[in-house]
Amino acid sequence: MKPIAGLPLRNHFLPADRKDSGLLIVMHGLGDRMESFFDFPSFLLGSRISYLFLNAPDEYVVGWKWYDLDGQQETGLKKSRTLLQQVFAHLENEEGIPTDQIVLSGFSQGAVVSLYTGIRQDVPLAGMGALSGYLFGGLSESTEESKKTPIFMTHGLYDDVLPFQTSEEHANELSESGYKLDWRDYPMGHQICQEEMQDFGQWLGAILT
Repeated sequence: MKPIAGLPLRNHFLPADRKDSGLLIVMHGLGDRMESFFDFPSFLLGSRISYLFLNAPDEYVVGWKWYDLDGQQETGLKKSRTLLQQVFAHLENEEGIPTDQIVLSGFSQGAVVSLYTGIRQDVPLAGMGALSGYLFGGLSESTEESKKTPIFMTHGLYDDVLPFQTSEEHANELSESGYKLDWRDYPMGHQICQEEMQDFGQWLGAILT
Protein backbone atom coordinates (compact mmCIF):
# COMPACT_ATOMS: atom_id res chain seq x y z
CA MET A 1 0.00 0.00 0.00
CA LYS A 2 1.36 3.41 -0.96
CA PRO A 3 0.12 6.95 -1.66
CA ILE A 4 -0.67 8.21 -5.14
CA ALA A 5 1.46 11.32 -5.63
CA GLY A 6 -0.25 14.42 -6.96
CA LEU A 7 -3.65 13.93 -5.34
CA PRO A 8 -5.08 16.89 -3.36
CA LEU A 9 -5.84 14.68 -0.33
CA ARG A 10 -3.71 12.48 1.87
CA ASN A 11 -4.29 8.97 0.59
CA HIS A 12 -3.22 5.34 0.37
CA PHE A 13 -3.69 3.14 -2.67
CA LEU A 14 -3.94 -0.64 -2.68
CA PRO A 15 -3.83 -2.01 -6.24
CA ALA A 16 -5.71 -5.05 -7.47
CA ASP A 17 -4.06 -8.13 -8.90
CA ARG A 18 -5.30 -7.11 -12.37
CA LYS A 19 -4.86 -3.63 -13.81
CA ASP A 20 -8.28 -3.62 -15.49
CA SER A 21 -10.15 -4.09 -12.20
CA GLY A 22 -12.43 -1.42 -10.77
CA LEU A 23 -11.58 0.94 -7.91
CA LEU A 24 -13.34 1.52 -4.58
CA ILE A 25 -12.75 4.92 -2.98
CA VAL A 26 -13.27 4.82 0.80
CA MET A 27 -13.96 7.95 2.90
CA HIS A 28 -14.10 7.96 6.71
CA GLY A 29 -16.48 9.75 9.06
CA LEU A 30 -16.24 12.81 11.31
CA GLY A 31 -13.36 12.77 13.78
CA ASP A 32 -11.77 9.74 12.16
CA ARG A 33 -8.98 9.11 9.65
CA MET A 34 -8.41 6.90 6.63
CA GLU A 35 -6.24 4.42 8.53
CA SER A 36 -9.31 3.17 10.41
CA PHE A 37 -10.58 1.61 7.18
CA PHE A 38 -7.45 -0.15 5.98
CA ASP A 39 -9.03 -3.51 6.85
CA PHE A 40 -11.92 -3.00 4.39
CA PRO A 41 -10.36 -5.18 1.65
CA SER A 42 -10.35 -8.25 3.91
CA PHE A 43 -14.11 -7.85 4.45
CA LEU A 44 -14.94 -7.02 0.83
CA LEU A 45 -13.30 -8.30 -2.36
CA GLY A 46 -9.66 -8.53 -1.35
CA SER A 47 -7.26 -8.05 -4.25
CA ARG A 48 -9.96 -8.52 -6.91
CA ILE A 49 -10.39 -4.72 -6.98
CA SER A 50 -8.24 -1.70 -6.13
CA TYR A 51 -8.83 0.54 -3.09
CA LEU A 52 -8.10 4.22 -2.57
CA PHE A 53 -8.43 5.46 1.00
CA LEU A 54 -8.86 9.21 1.27
CA ASN A 55 -8.32 11.39 4.33
CA ALA A 56 -10.61 14.38 4.87
CA PRO A 57 -8.98 17.76 4.22
CA ASP A 58 -9.63 19.61 7.49
CA GLU A 59 -8.62 18.87 11.07
CA TYR A 60 -11.30 18.32 13.69
CA VAL A 61 -11.06 18.33 17.50
CA VAL A 62 -9.96 14.72 17.14
CA GLY A 63 -9.20 13.34 13.69
CA TRP A 64 -10.46 14.97 10.50
CA LYS A 65 -13.65 16.27 8.89
CA TRP A 66 -15.12 16.59 5.40
CA TYR A 67 -17.36 19.51 6.39
CA ASP A 68 -18.49 21.53 9.42
CA LEU A 69 -21.62 20.88 11.47
CA ASP A 70 -22.37 24.49 12.48
CA GLY A 71 -24.60 25.49 9.58
CA GLN A 72 -21.70 25.61 7.11
CA GLN A 73 -22.19 22.07 5.84
CA GLU A 74 -22.65 23.02 2.21
CA THR A 75 -19.47 25.09 2.10
CA GLY A 76 -17.45 22.08 3.21
CA LEU A 77 -19.37 19.69 0.97
CA LYS A 78 -18.70 21.87 -2.06
CA LYS A 79 -15.01 21.97 -1.17
CA SER A 80 -14.87 18.19 -0.73
CA ARG A 81 -16.70 17.65 -4.01
CA THR A 82 -14.21 19.89 -5.82
CA LEU A 83 -11.32 17.92 -4.33
CA LEU A 84 -12.92 14.65 -5.41
CA GLN A 85 -13.35 15.92 -8.95
CA GLN A 86 -9.62 16.65 -8.95
CA VAL A 87 -9.03 13.10 -7.71
CA PHE A 88 -11.18 11.67 -10.52
CA ALA A 89 -9.32 13.72 -13.14
CA HIS A 90 -5.92 12.64 -11.82
CA LEU A 91 -6.93 8.99 -11.66
CA GLU A 92 -8.11 9.04 -15.26
CA ASN A 93 -5.33 11.16 -16.75
CA GLU A 94 -2.34 9.90 -14.74
CA GLU A 95 -3.32 6.43 -13.50
CA GLY A 96 -5.54 5.25 -16.35
CA ILE A 97 -8.57 4.64 -14.13
CA PRO A 98 -11.71 6.06 -15.78
CA THR A 99 -14.47 7.53 -13.64
CA ASP A 100 -16.97 4.91 -14.78
CA GLN A 101 -14.83 2.23 -13.10
CA ILE A 102 -14.89 3.98 -9.70
CA VAL A 103 -17.27 3.31 -6.81
CA LEU A 104 -17.28 6.29 -4.44
CA SER A 105 -18.09 5.18 -0.91
CA GLY A 106 -17.95 6.34 2.66
CA PHE A 107 -19.18 5.99 6.22
CA SER A 108 -21.16 8.72 8.02
CA GLN A 109 -19.72 12.04 6.75
CA GLY A 110 -17.97 10.08 4.03
CA ALA A 111 -21.34 8.65 2.98
CA VAL A 112 -22.85 12.13 2.80
CA VAL A 113 -19.95 13.32 0.63
CA SER A 114 -20.36 10.27 -1.61
CA LEU A 115 -24.03 10.98 -2.32
CA TYR A 116 -23.54 14.75 -2.56
CA THR A 117 -20.80 14.29 -5.16
CA GLY A 118 -22.23 11.31 -7.02
CA ILE A 119 -25.65 12.74 -7.85
CA ARG A 120 -24.01 15.85 -9.34
CA GLN A 121 -21.75 13.93 -11.71
CA ASP A 122 -21.96 14.65 -15.43
CA VAL A 123 -19.74 11.61 -15.99
CA PRO A 124 -21.40 8.80 -14.03
CA LEU A 125 -19.50 6.75 -11.49
CA ALA A 126 -19.62 2.96 -11.42
CA GLY A 127 -21.43 3.19 -8.10
CA MET A 128 -22.02 5.07 -4.85
CA GLY A 129 -21.76 3.45 -1.44
CA ALA A 130 -23.36 5.31 1.48
CA LEU A 131 -22.97 3.57 4.84
CA SER A 132 -24.87 5.33 7.64
CA GLY A 133 -25.27 8.64 5.83
CA TYR A 134 -27.97 10.77 4.28
CA LEU A 135 -28.68 12.93 1.22
CA PHE A 136 -27.75 16.55 1.97
CA GLY A 137 -29.56 19.25 0.01
CA GLY A 138 -32.01 17.06 -1.85
CA LEU A 139 -31.97 16.34 -5.58
CA SER A 140 -32.39 19.81 -7.07
CA GLU A 141 -28.82 19.74 -8.47
CA SER A 142 -28.81 16.09 -9.51
CA THR A 143 -28.01 15.19 -13.12
CA GLU A 144 -29.78 12.76 -15.41
CA GLU A 145 -26.45 11.07 -16.10
CA SER A 146 -26.00 10.30 -12.41
CA LYS A 147 -29.15 8.15 -12.45
CA LYS A 148 -27.12 5.57 -14.37
CA THR A 149 -25.06 5.05 -11.21
CA PRO A 150 -26.30 2.32 -8.83
CA ILE A 151 -26.36 3.18 -5.13
CA PHE A 152 -25.77 0.92 -2.13
CA MET A 153 -27.20 2.68 0.94
CA THR A 154 -27.36 1.32 4.49
CA HIS A 155 -28.28 2.46 7.99
CA GLY A 156 -28.50 1.15 11.52
CA LEU A 157 -32.00 0.88 12.97
CA TYR A 158 -30.75 2.17 16.34
CA ASP A 159 -28.44 4.93 15.09
CA ASP A 160 -28.39 7.72 17.70
CA VAL A 161 -26.03 9.97 15.71
CA LEU A 162 -27.75 10.19 12.32
CA PRO A 163 -31.45 9.24 12.63
CA PHE A 164 -32.54 6.12 10.76
CA GLN A 165 -35.80 7.73 9.63
CA THR A 166 -33.98 10.56 7.85
CA SER A 167 -31.79 8.17 5.90
CA GLU A 168 -34.77 5.96 5.03
CA GLU A 169 -36.74 8.97 3.75
CA HIS A 170 -33.80 10.04 1.59
CA ALA A 171 -33.43 6.51 0.25
CA ASN A 172 -37.08 6.56 -0.79
CA GLU A 173 -36.55 9.95 -2.44
CA LEU A 174 -33.63 8.60 -4.47
CA SER A 175 -35.56 5.52 -5.51
CA GLU A 176 -38.67 7.47 -6.50
CA SER A 177 -36.49 9.82 -8.58
CA GLY A 178 -35.20 6.96 -10.72
CA TYR A 179 -31.95 5.96 -9.03
CA LYS A 180 -31.06 2.26 -8.93
CA LEU A 181 -30.98 1.91 -5.17
CA ASP A 182 -30.10 -1.10 -3.02
CA TRP A 183 -31.29 -0.12 0.48
CA ARG A 184 -30.42 -2.19 3.55
CA ASP A 185 -30.98 -1.69 7.27
CA TYR A 186 -29.34 -3.54 10.14
CA PRO A 187 -30.03 -3.98 13.89
CA MET A 188 -27.13 -1.77 15.00
CA GLY A 189 -26.22 1.77 16.01
CA HIS A 190 -23.92 4.23 14.23
CA GLN A 191 -21.38 1.66 13.13
CA ILE A 192 -20.51 -0.96 10.51
CA CYS A 193 -21.38 -4.63 10.98
CA GLN A 194 -20.15 -7.86 9.40
CA GLU A 195 -23.43 -8.61 7.61
CA GLU A 196 -23.33 -5.14 6.07
CA MET A 197 -19.82 -5.75 4.77
CA GLN A 198 -20.88 -9.07 3.27
CA ASP A 199 -23.79 -7.40 1.49
CA PHE A 200 -21.60 -4.52 0.32
CA GLY A 201 -19.01 -6.96 -1.00
CA GLN A 202 -21.60 -8.87 -3.02
CA TRP A 203 -22.96 -5.62 -4.44
CA LEU A 204 -19.44 -4.45 -5.35
CA GLY A 205 -18.64 -7.76 -6.98
CA ALA A 206 -21.59 -7.42 -9.33
CA ILE A 207 -20.46 -3.94 -10.37
CA LEU A 208 -16.66 -3.96 -10.43
CA THR A 209 -15.67 -7.55 -11.29
